[in-house]
Amino acid sequence: MSRADAIAVLLVLAACEQKMRDQPRLDPLEEAPFFADDMEARRLPPGVVPRGQARLDRHLWEGRAADDQFVVTYPFALDRADLARGQQRFDIHCTPCHGRLGDGDGIAVRRGYPAPPGFTTARLRDASPGYLFDVVSHGRATMPDYDHIDVFDRWRIVAWVQVLQLSQHAPAAVLSADDRMHLVEAWR
Repeated sequence: MSRADAIAVLLVLAACEQKMRDQPRLDPLEEAPFFADDMEARRLPPGVVPRGQARLDRHLWEGRAADDQFVVTYPFALDRADLARGQQRFDIHCTPCHGRLGDGDGIAVRRGYPAPPGFTTARLRDASPGYLFDVVSHGRATMPDYDHIDVFDRWRIVAWVQVLQLSQHAPAAVLSADDRMHLVEAWR
């Protein structure tokens, strides 16, 4: 390699040094005098939807159909794993007020928080999954919203609520003959 080639290589290598770490930047929530409101964190312009937040499926995200009525079906097929996850999420988020069976007698109620209605009341037993999903998502009366829970987990919680309702008010017609006989023997 000639001396000129060696000098050229050294100049190229020296020019390749990146100084990204030395660039001017702002830390999150740092004051930014460049902007009129002195805030570095900028709001999204009106009409911009953050990536992954389009929420175009009303059935999934709102529990409503195109005609704005509450849906009577689930937006995805449920299996045993979904019900187990729904029970787990219910136990974490709902039992403090609603109790393990949804009677409205959770530990928070026993300590003075207003009692929620039991899930087994006729009005709530007849409620559609979409309505229950709306209540979980947006809250009612003294119940806070739980929209911070993953949307699929909110639907799983609704499914578990309906399992609790059915477990306490199942019509005999849905039971097998063996199960009906077992109940008759248990009541004797």
